[in-house]
Amino acid sequence: MITDKIDKAILSVVQRDGRVTNQSLAEQVNLSTAPCWRRLSKLENRGVVDRYVALLNRERVGLSVMVYIHVSLNDHNANTVEVFDRFVEQSTNILECYSVSGEYDYLLRVVAADVNALEFFLMKKLLKLEPVRSANTSFVLKEKKYSTALPI
Repeated sequence: MITDKIDKAILSVVQRDGRVTNQSLAEQVNLSTAPCWRRLSKLENRGVVDRYVALLNRERVGLSVMVYIHVSLNDHNANTVEVFDRFVEQSTNILECYSVSGEYDYLLRVVAADVNALEFFLMKKLLKLEPVRSANTSFVLKEKKYSTALPI
């Protein structure tokens, strides 16, 4: 849990720039370097900071197609869900997977190099999976906002 305004300030800076130096971070949150480092270490150790990553531009690495796929399973028994979960974990094209309420069981965010690659993923992989009853795809036409920063 976030304990105070200083922790919030530290997290706000770190989630915008994971490569920020401790010196720069300390200056931005008005602390000396040692207490700043201790606070960030505590946040990391408590799991508030999950991990540090580089965010890649998907189009510049050749993944110009992004879709959201609503998936319905045939049933919800443990084996069915386990097979689907294993498929999701092993599929590098699936960036996010959420179990959702409503008409569908899952929402996937999927990337592909082009429409042919997406069609291959859908027809030869996802829809061939025994637990999958149906999948409805929505193409992302234009990305209006993308952020990984949480509103803390």
